[in-house]
Amino acid sequence: MSNYLQRRYQLKPDEEGFVLALNAEWGFGKTFLMQAWAKELQYQKFPAVYFDAWKNDFTPEPLIAFIASMHEELSEAFKEIPAKESLEDAIKSLGKFVKPAIKGASLIALKRLFNIGFEELEGLVKGESTDFEYSDSEKSEDKKELVKKLGETLKDSLNEHKSKAQAIVAFRKKLSQLIDALKAESKFQLPVFFFVDELDRCRPNYAIELLEGIKHLFGVPGIYFVIGINTVQLGESTKAIYGPGFNGHRYLKRFFDQEYLLPEPNHEHFTAALFSNSSIPEISGKEWLTGLSQALYPGHGLPKLFELFAKAFGIGLRDRRRVMRIIEPALTAITEKTIHPCFLFFLAFLYERDSTKFEDLLAKKIDIDVVARSYIDEKVRIRYRTPSSDFGRNGGSLADVGIKEIAAIYLDHYEKSLAEIRKAFPGIVKFPYTLIERVTEEHLQPEMDSRSSKSSIASYPSLIRHSGQFA
Repeated sequence: MSNYLQRRYQLKPDEEGFVLALNAEWGFGKTFLMQAWAKELQYQKFPAVYFDAWKNDFTPEPLIAFIASMHEELSEAFKEIPAKESLEDAIKSLGKFVKPAIKGASLIALKRLFNIGFEELEGLVKGESTDFEYSDSEKSEDKKELVKKLGETLKDSLNEHKSKAQAIVAFRKKLSQLIDALKAESKFQLPVFFFVDELDRCRPNYAIELLEGIKHLFGVPGIYFVIGINTVQLGESTKAIYGPGFNGHRYLKRFFDQEYLLPEPNHEHFTAALFSNSSIPEISGKEWLTGLSQALYPGHGLPKLFELFAKAFGIGLRDRRRVMRIIEPALTAITEKTIHPCFLFFLAFLYERDSTKFEDLLAKKIDIDVVARSYIDEKVRIRYRTPSSDFGRNGGSLADVGIKEIAAIYLDHYEKSLAEIRKAFPGIVKFPYTLIERVTEEHLQPEMDSRSSKSSIASYPSLIRHSGQFA
């Protein structure tokens, strides 16, 4: 994409700006790509600015926040070249580019600010009766004051509109002068790139105002925008502004010259990256009872097991991050050397999908079959090889077991004492019962009694519950 945009500018240097929508669902890697892309362009001597719209969503004026970020980053980049003066001139040309605040209503009852609410004030303006105790003379006086203030505000708004139109023309002219100045600089290449990220997470009116401003203010040759966005999500959000029948997706297209659909990342690679970037690899000295055979599931067993559970619960990339934020602190709290990730993952995925069913299942208000019907795809199976009596090279025959069956075994035994679990497995058992049977190997402190002492997995539900509250 970078080569394409650079080549496009070479072929169309007089094109009045260009806006590319980088369209993808949350969790597909838009932010990582855009941040890395901006850094790569800066390394190649292209002026590039990255702007996180979500972090600035608290401001009433999205353009002011964006221009402030642009000014800060480009001022630093241009500090040793004459083009910096052109940048300063462009910023100054905007003047007071802030939409007029509607102050009339607040000025009406300023002296009664702590005694009247907006609903009473609206009723007062319309001449309706309110619960607020207001004399007729006060009502008449304030209504006249309101009409006067609204008239003044309308006049101010018209004047402000003219000032804004003039500021837009002046800004675009100065911006063009900045581009001309950069053309004479050997230190930089063109075009200038602006990356606007997380727009779909912003308030709909904030996002639309920013897009409008970009389209009107920055449509000059040599300025390229890359907008990270989920058009489906933002398109739906615009209905909150324009009504339920509004075609938000079609409306958004008017802001973009071209759209690139970012392909969905490989799920297994994404999961592997989640684990490599987590604190889990640092938890050394543990034995992870994944139940996955190295012969059937070569490589790292823990990410693969996580992937199987994610598929079974139908968890997308975005929600996998949240599940990981539940699992990480839970794992760090487990002191026992042997860890049962099958049970821990089941609890974490269920908590993420439906914390109410999580609690109901543990309270025995519902059983595993109810959970499975709602959330578990029983076509996702864990393959294993049965024991072989002839000690063949590949062991016994292939078999498989579902996530529901493994979870049921743990749910049947996790609250039992170590003595009860040992009694349940007096001899040789087969997979997946071998997972729970390993609990019997846990060592007790000398002062503890196996008849009443619980195993380490008894604490797993509580760990997930507490971790989930912080995720």
